[in-house]
Amino acid sequence: MRQNRSIYSAVALCAFLTTALSSNGLAQLNTLAVNYVIASERLHTAGQPDMTQLSTVADRGFELVINLAPPTSQNAIATEGQLITSTGASYLNIPVDWENPTYADFELFSGILNQSGDRQVLVHCMLNFRASMFTFLYRVVHEQVLAEEGFKAVTQVWEPEDHWVEFGQMVLDRHGIDFELP
Repeated sequence: MRQNRSIYSAVALCAFLTTALSSNGLAQLNTLAVNYVIASERLHTAGQPDMTQLSTVADRGFELVINLAPPTSQNAIATEGQLITSTGASYLNIPVDWENPTYADFELFSGILNQSGDRQVLVHCMLNFRASMFTFLYRVVHEQVLAEEGFKAVTQVWEPEDHWVEFGQMVLDRHGIDFELP
């Protein structure tokens, strides 16, 4: 009886490790920064990574990092672009004003992602609020992901309010997407 339990335990442990070490499992176990979310196989979002985390983005498979926080944000890393490009990944900062996200910001973000092909992309900001919302909108508008499904990645991090709901709804409405942001 004891031997059967040991075998069962060993099999269960192997199953757990196999799942954990799969590409998504490994990414989830080896989080990159605060509020890290795998929105899709290609698009991941997070809050501000620290210097050590930034220096490992290419090792983690990311080929492009998009930072949506202004460089003057609290806890921003002044040398972020240099750190990332020194790893071999590309870097772009689109400084989205927290109080006033614009459709032009979304268009620029979408254009960059549309041109990035199948490259692995990390989108981040300070707490993954801007990043999760912009990534959700991109996936729904450009990748035809169902809004209900795409919004789950946002709610893993926060519940948008006020001007962020208005902004998101405006983008969805402009693209004829029938979804009411909560």
